[in-house]
Amino acid sequence: MKTQLIAVLASGVLAINIGAAFADEGKTAEGGLTPAVVEQMDVANKLIALGDARKDPILLIAAAKLQKSLSTEAAGSPAQSTATNDVLDRAKKLATGRKDLIGLADDVAAEKTKGGYIDAVSGQYRYTYTPR
Repeated sequence: MKTQLIAVLASGVLAINIGAAFADEGKTAEGGLTPAVVEQMDVANKLIALGDARKDPILLIAAAKLQKSLSTEAAGSPAQSTATNDVLDRAKKLATGRKDLIGLADDVAAEKTKGGYIDAVSGQYRYTYTPR
């Protein structure tokens, strides 16, 4: 798990650096791809790899959603907490009453923790492993 987290973080940094290398105030890379699009495609590919490896349909759906909504806007760093419960709370608010999405968030909240996060806002790191 720790190795996968490091690989995902490293690929994100690599995608940003690659994008920055061929970005020049709105110019596109070879093939017309902007750095933001390249970064989003990389994130989608990582989600697909993890979804396939873990046999997790939610990760695969998130990857497909990202692929279908690629944007030329760069994501930047999160402005809000990336702590798991905070992310789930925001997801529920964005669900605007959709019981299916709220149910998914509740299911994730109910799962035993066996992972961690680095809060991009506070810099706080949390890793927890609870055997099933």
